Amino acid sequence: MQIPVVIQAGLWGWLAASSLLIGAAVGYLVKLPQKVVASIMAYGSGVLVAALCFGQIPEAERIGGLWPTLAGLLVGGLAFVLASQYIDRLEQRHRVRSGNGGNGMVALLIAVGAFLDGIPESFGLGLGLLDGGSVSLLMLVAIFLANLPEGLASAAGLREEKRSAWVVFGLWGAIAFLSGLAAMAGPGLFADLPPPWLAFALGFSSGAVLCMLVDTLIPEAFETTHAWTGLITLAGFMTAFTLNHLV
Repeated sequence: MQIPVVIQAGLWGWLAASSLLIGAAVGYLVKLPQKVVASIMAYGSGVLVAALCFGQIPEAERIGGLWPTLAGLLVGGLAFVLASQYIDRLEQRHRVRSGNGGNGMVALLIAVGAFLDGIPESFGLGLGLLDGGSVSLLMLVAIFLANLPEGLASAAGLREEKRSAWVVFGLWGAIAFLSGLAAMAGPGLFADLPPPWLAFALGFSSGAVLCMLVDTLIPEAFETTHAWTGLITLAGFMTAFTLNHLV
């Protein structure tokens, strides 16, 4: 029996997002050195950049051409930057009002920010199943690795704020579930779109993810790993480049 494409997309999306829960579990139960967390962050960034360069962006151009792909990249990048700035302003205002970060509102803002990262990643993963395609192994590995430090670092912070395990795992379980729904939205909402619009959608996902890497993951890693950040990111890129030639 053939599993519907939308369900397949959701299953792959939940698999990729499961690393959020794994990272949260490690961050909550084990106190890892910050350099380890930052190294995973940088390595995952390199893998994700390669996945976009060798997989998703060329696929968008193949489907619908150069200009729809470029338009999607630009709009996706703008959308992420504007949304990210809005979330940052909300968090800053709340911290000023409360005088500290130790309450549920900040946890909610962390969750919103994580989902903001996960939407374009999972969406692009699901779009790969359209037109008889298959999920990109590169994207799957890249998203999995990129999610690990996000869940890990956030859960560690929530633990320091004395949040219960129910709150931490409920929060990240919800994020993982919604990421799977975002993956289902790719083939579910865009299956009948003309090729240029499909290219735009894939470009939108790629642009948002690239801006997320440059604005969030890589700078956060650099704060801890400093000069080693480039080499660690390069190692992730080389891993994905090798994987792209082997599969």
